[in-house]
Amino acid sequence: MNSPTDFWENLAAFSNPVPQDVAGALHRLGIDVLREVNGEESTELLARCPAHLALTGRADRRPSFSVNSATGLFHCFSCGYSGPFVQLVEDGLGYSRIDAFRWVARHGVYRTQDDQQHTPRKEPEDRITEAALALFEPPPTRALESRGLTAESCAALGVLWCPVKKHWILPIRDPLTGELWGWQEKGKRFFRNYPPGIFKSRTLFGDLSWQGHKALLLESPLDTVRAHSLGIPGAFAAFGAHVSEAQMRLLKSRCAILVLGLDNDEAGNTSRDRIYARWRPRGLPMRFLDYTHTRAKDLGDMDDEAAQAAYASACHPWRRRR
Repeated sequence: MNSPTDFWENLAAFSNPVPQDVAGALHRLGIDVLREVNGEESTELLARCPAHLALTGRADRRPSFSVNSATGLFHCFSCGYSGPFVQLVEDGLGYSRIDAFRWVARHGVYRTQDDQQHTPRKEPEDRITEAALALFEPPPTRALESRGLTAESCAALGVLWCPVKKHWILPIRDPLTGELWGWQEKGKRFFRNYPPGIFKSRTLFGDLSWQGHKALLLESPLDTVRAHSLGIPGAFAAFGAHVSEAQMRLLKSRCAILVLGLDNDEAGNTSRDRIYARWRPRGLPMRFLDYTHTRAKDLGDMDDEAAQAAYASACHPWRRRR
């Protein structure tokens, strides 16, 4: 049974709490609203960026910081500091994510970014259920061997196979309940997310019940299955090079150290560096998967020995190897 702390951690990882009075909450954080720009459904609150000095070495003399009164999302158009309102509380007061969530909840009635008070949300008529997966079957031996995967790992992570198209079926699930949201279909030079518009950035692919000392973040779900097949614990995929704030909070709640194993290309390296710069100061120690002795683009391109060595020798980003 989950403890109250687990409840708050899970809720904070999945939600974006917004104060009922955003301007008042900003004032309590020491951020003075200098100007308001009214829109049809919300107001942009303009102020001086509270992180400008720390990020750039100089104060924000020309106010370029904006907070949306409806969603609570903030962004500095000069230094790039951005995120959900709860992150502003976490950074400004030095709170943990859970305490920041509670701070917002204590300051009046709060809502989440997903709340649409002017347009009530409707449940989808064609809700995805487990029955939809009955069209697929376990991956055949030849497909498993081509990727270096085991049938046991595919079964553990729910990976299936479309026999008609000869495509992989990779389930996308609610990170808290495990409810099926849809899936990613992947074939040779082909992939699509079903249903269209699925919120895969709110979850991870992998064993969502896992918690441990060291986790591994990859881009591709199939690379996650590959890591699982090699006996590497705590492997997750972000469904691409872009890793969202919600995904990082889910990872932070599951491990003490995160190994960044995004693809060894420009997009992967850019995302890797951005994650390290943003999340290492928040108390999440990180290592980089060791690509120094291989030309492989990702874990899936390596043989067994190289993949295990790349994980075992994951190092600090500042460390230089001869």
